[in-house]
Amino acid sequence: MDSTLETIFLAFAIVGGTFFVLRTAMLFLGFGGDDASDLGDVPDGGAADASTVDISHSAGGDFRLFSLHGLTSFFFLFGLTGWLLLHGDVLGPLGATIAGFGVGLVAMVATAKIFQMTSRLQTDGTVRLSDAVGSVGTVYLAIRPGAAGQVTVTARGQSKVFDARAKDPAAELPTGTPIVVVAAEDVLVVDRR
Repeated sequence: MDSTLETIFLAFAIVGGTFFVLRTAMLFLGFGGDDASDLGDVPDGGAADASTVDISHSAGGDFRLFSLHGLTSFFFLFGLTGWLLLHGDVLGPLGATIAGFGVGLVAMVATAKIFQMTSRLQTDGTVRLSDAVGSVGTVYLAIRPGAAGQVTVTARGQSKVFDARAKDPAAELPTGTPIVVVAAEDVLVVDRR
């Protein structure tokens, strides 16, 4: 019985380890970086295609315990731990199975946590109006009293042209006037600097 269980543990370690290494290599080569093979992604209809699978990430990063990477790490370390403990006569069959399950579960949680933390590092690079509040710049297209013009400001490290209006509706700001962004509404609200 012990040799059969050793073989089962070894098979889990080899198959899980092989898929884990392949999946990691694919990740570094740029294939499947989202790790979106979440078990909850397939709709109730059964078959999944690119238009029905949800691969979005929340702003805080998703915690996906049952991802392909998490499952392969579980099977790899479950098998390896069980085989080592059983082969080395450290524990019996039940103890090796329980220990292997525990180590595999820890590996799966750690893998999910790593993917959650790395997804927080991603940014979309979009500059929003609110990012420009407090920035300084210059008037690009003259702002006439009661009308909007355009300003050039640096927001999030990028120089952008935004539609803007003067804080004082009666003010006129000619091209080249130094400004500071005081608010963001439907357009930027600026004042002389």
